[in-house]
This record gives sequence, structure tokens and C-alpha cells, in this order.
Amino acid sequence: MKQQIQEFLKKEYPDADFDVSYPPEGFGDYSTNIAFLLAKKQKENLKKIAPGIIEGLEKKFSKEFRKIEVVKSGFINFYLSKEYLLDQLGGFLKSKIKFPKIKSQKINLEFVSANPTGPLTLGNARSAAYGDVLANILEKIGHKVIREYYINDIGNQVDVLTESIKRRLQQLGGENVEFPEEFYQGDYIIEFAKEIKEKGLPSELIKEFALGKNLEHIKKSLIDFGVKFDVWFRESNLKESEEVDEILNYLESVKLTYKKDGALWFKGSQFGLDKDVVLIKSNGQGAYLLSDFAYAKNKLSRGFDLNIYILGADHHNDVKRLKVGVRALGLKEEKFVILLHQLVALKKGEEILRMAKRKGVYVSLDDLLKQIPKDVARYFFLEKSLDAHLDFDLELAKEQSSKNPVYYIQYAFARINSVFEKLKYTKTPGDLGLLKEKEEFDLIQQLIRFPEIIFGISKNYQVHHLSQYALELANKFHKFYEKQRIISEDEGLTKVRLALIKAVQTILGETLSLMGLETPKRM
Repeated sequence: MKQQIQEFLKKEYPDADFDVSYPPEGFGDYSTNIAFLLAKKQKENLKKIAPGIIEGLEKKFSKEFRKIEVVKSGFINFYLSKEYLLDQLGGFLKSKIKFPKIKSQKINLEFVSANPTGPLTLGNARSAAYGDVLANILEKIGHKVIREYYINDIGNQVDVLTESIKRRLQQLGGENVEFPEEFYQGDYIIEFAKEIKEKGLPSELIKEFALGKNLEHIKKSLIDFGVKFDVWFRESNLKESEEVDEILNYLESVKLTYKKDGALWFKGSQFGLDKDVVLIKSNGQGAYLLSDFAYAKNKLSRGFDLNIYILGADHHNDVKRLKVGVRALGLKEEKFVILLHQLVALKKGEEILRMAKRKGVYVSLDDLLKQIPKDVARYFFLEKSLDAHLDFDLELAKEQSSKNPVYYIQYAFARINSVFEKLKYTKTPGDLGLLKEKEEFDLIQQLIRFPEIIFGISKNYQVHHLSQYALELANKFHKFYEKQRIISEDEGLTKVRLALIKAVQTILGETLSLMGLETPKRM
């Protein structure tokens, strides 16, 4: 329905840039700002513009809406009719959930991609939860998704990791050596050094040993978190396959590089950057950006229609550079989407712990999962938009009550299951017209939003809309459950209310599954 409103208004007013959204409770089922925008653009009074728009809408959607009205703010609000809601509920009960038809794409979704220099942090976990759920949603809508982890196994951070272990080894041997702040300070570095000493590994194998151990640890942490990757792509493969050299040769051939101060520079300023950037450092080491260029081209060579990156906030400056590189290489920019996730802080009561991985000040994903269930951790990481800072409330996450949103949502599912343990659902809903209460229609209205929510996320990647939807659906169910009797002496009413909560169970189960959460039978 949301899509139909958009299509109709776009057809009638092709030059208008408007939104169709969900308004606050009490202001209808859908809302659009088109009247306000047109009045502003045409410098007309809103009272002159709005009636014509509403008249067209009422003719088009005479059966779907019981009321379409404009409010003082300039928004036009739509109120779905009870007949339409019941018809939609009937469709839900008769067949599978229908989503808008799309052109299926092969999508590469790269997320987490933490340097293999230590345990996964809460920031990495946020990326893991978001990426995994986004992949689920894109697959649900009909796309083919490859989950990919990019392993930065060469470069400065790996050299620092290796040197950190070597210094700890020297200290274990009784040597008095400095351990600079820029080295990795975590206890795991000491543990690696002890293991290397016990095994008597030569110094030339330290790097390989440390990368292997860290990667093994990362893979286990992700599996414990319910996240699996299809591809683990090593940066070193780009170098070994000469793909990095090919990019370098191409940029040199089209005169987009030059030498200065012993380094090789890319003429990024010609493509919108504030200044040119280094590709090969004066010490002969390639900059990360050169590998990023090669990696982007590699993805297209594998036939992906769309390439989505989920990167940490510390990559903010790299986003524009990567897009510029794509442009310089003559690749299609529309095939690359970059999402940034903001930082995560751990909240314990009133205390907020800020993270600094290299300094050894962090909470690992493993540490978190020792304190709270996987389901709770995943949901809490999905609560807010990626571009908002997240304070992870550990005390709330430990709660086993309705204060905890995960408990509240899963309890709704378990409650419905307990009803069907007593009564068998016959798949014949009976007369849906017997549904007349506000709580019943509030539930139906929320149910029919599900395909819209999923379709919307597949376009805007705002995964937190799903967690919000799940909480709203659970809230409306609990209100219905507490105010209306499902099982009563009226057999017809009992039958249709069982059908209603069966639809809720189906949609709530789908929602929990997409978020990677369990659907508990009892709680």
C-alpha cells in the first residue's frame, strides 16, 4: 500500500520530491508531506493545494482508506478502512507473505573485516549483527547474497602485531626492552609470546602464527554469535595475483600518478578530493587505498551487481577516496554502496566505557557473550541506526523481564505458542468480520506493515527498522492479550481470534528468524 501511494503521487506529481512514511500513533496509518512541499514550491496557500491532492487520492483509494485528511503541519494522513484490513488479514492466512516483485541481484556484502590483530570488539560485533541481518533481509526479498570478510593480512598493522609479540618474547626472556604505546597492549599478546616460546618457533614464523591464531579466534567468535561467512578474502591474494600491480600500471598509463618525496601519488584532486593521496609510500610499501582499488575491481570481476561495504567510523576519510578510485578506474559507481557504523560504548550503570583496542582497553565479543545470551546481544546491536553512537546497556541486557526488549518480544511468541498447545489451529479462520475491537485492528495494521518494512530495508539498508517493528508488534499483541479474551464461549469469535494470533505468530517468527533470534516455545 505504501508503494502504491508513492507510485500514484509520483505519476500525478512527477516533479515533487516527497516522502510516504509511518506517522506517530493517532495520526493515521501512512502520511505524506507532498501537499506542504507543493504549496511551498508553488508559493500557494496550503488550503488551496491540499483539497485537489486529497480528491485524487480518494478516487484512487476509495476502498482502501476510510479517511484521508490534511493537518495543519501540511501532512496528509491516511486511515486504512476496516474492510481493507480484514481483507489483508485473510490474504495472510490463506497464503505466504507476498513481497513486491524485484529484479534479483547478485550482491557482495562485506562486513566486520576487522584486522586479524586481536579479538573482535563490540564495534566489530555491531557490524556483524547488522551485516548478517541485512543479508537475511536481502535474501528474503529475492537477492543472492555472498557474505564476505576481507582479511587485512599485510601492511603496517600486521608488522606492529609481529613486533609487539617479539618485544613480549624478549621481556619473557628477561630482557629490559621498551614497549611503545602504539604496540598492541592486550593480554593475548603475552599469551601468544608464551606459546611461541614453549613451542620454540623461529622469529620468521611469528607473523604467520599470530595471524592464524587471531583468525581462528575471530571465526569461532562469529560462529558463537550466529554469523557465518561464505568467503574469507585475503588482501595478500591481491598482491600475489598481481591485481594490485595491474591497478598501479593502469593508473600510471592514464597519467593519474606522479612521484614526489620518494613516494608515488594518485591525482585524487582531479576527481574531487581535497588533495592527492599516496599510493606507494617512500619505504616502498603500498598504501591501503591501492589494495582497496584492486579489491573493488576484483569484486566486479566476480560478477556482482551490487557491492555493499559496512565499515567502521574510523574509515570515514576512506569512503570518498574509495569512491574517487572507482571513478578513476572507470568502474560503475552505482554498483558500490558504503555504510559506516558509529562507535559502541559499554554502559554499566552510570559508567560508560570507551574503547581503544590497540591500548588494550576494550570489551571483546567473547567477554560479552559470557555475560548475556547471543539473542540479547544481537538485538541490542540492532536497536539503533548505524550512523548513531550506541551505548550498550549491560544491566538492561541482563534483565529477564519485560524491561528487556528481547525478553518482551520472545515472550509474545511463547505466549501464542502456549495458546496453541491447548487448542489446535484448524486453518479455517471463519468470519473475520467478527473482529471489531481496537486492539484487534491495531494488530492487523501492524501485521500488514511487515512486507513494507522488509522491502524498505532492502532499499535503504536501515536494519534497525526491523528491531523496532518487532518491538511494536509484540507490544500490540501483549495489549490485545491482556485486554481481550482469546478463548471464550463464543466459538465463532474464538475461531477468528485464534486465526489473528496465528498470523501474529507467523510474522513474529519471521521477524525473529531474520534477526537471527530464537523462537522459544516456553519462557
